[in-house]
Amino acid sequence: MGYYVENCFHWIGFHIVNHLLEDGFSVDGFSELDTDKKEALSMFVGRNELFRLLGTDESKSEYDAVIRVNNGVVTMETQRSVTINLPLVFGEWAPMNSEGIYYEGKLIRFDSQQFKLEAIYIEEFLKSFWHWMSVSETPSIINVRSYSNRRAGGADEANAVYIRRIRPLEEYVESVKKHYQKYKKLYPACNGQ
Repeated sequence: MGYYVENCFHWIGFHIVNHLLEDGFSVDGFSELDTDKKEALSMFVGRNELFRLLGTDESKSEYDAVIRVNNGVVTMETQRSVTINLPLVFGEWAPMNSEGIYYEGKLIRFDSQQFKLEAIYIEEFLKSFWHWMSVSETPSIINVRSYSNRRAGGADEANAVYIRRIRPLEEYVESVKKHYQKYKKLYPACNGQ
């Protein structure tokens, strides 16, 4: 058995696949290879013997979990289905430029109040994600928030989960900016995809 990740070369899907492979799990993935970035990401994992890219007509096996990645939402199906509504998640390969990250089609500057309050680095999100995958008592909907934004509240507060930063936000931003400079040609240009 193993894991199936749909949209595995979406930037968040790629991080999920990478973590599963690093932990020694077998992963089947599906993603349209419709951009240079997705082609490049496929090369990073394509040679790993634990990874298999499936075509649309290939049959799927039994999996420990099926993970579907879309902009702003990750759905995981284990014994039951859990929908995870994402906040402003950022990290390597996210749609961005040197000034900020694209979120819901808008540029959110790294120095903006919104970014400082709402942003969660992808690796911090994934630590919680792995925990949710391993427990059986998880709500069917989880609304992820940055701990810095805990006072904002909202109608969906009952299902809110707050993630604390392990390191200062600035350290993550600097790391992501360095990655962006190194792979700038592969980042999508101002389209928020």
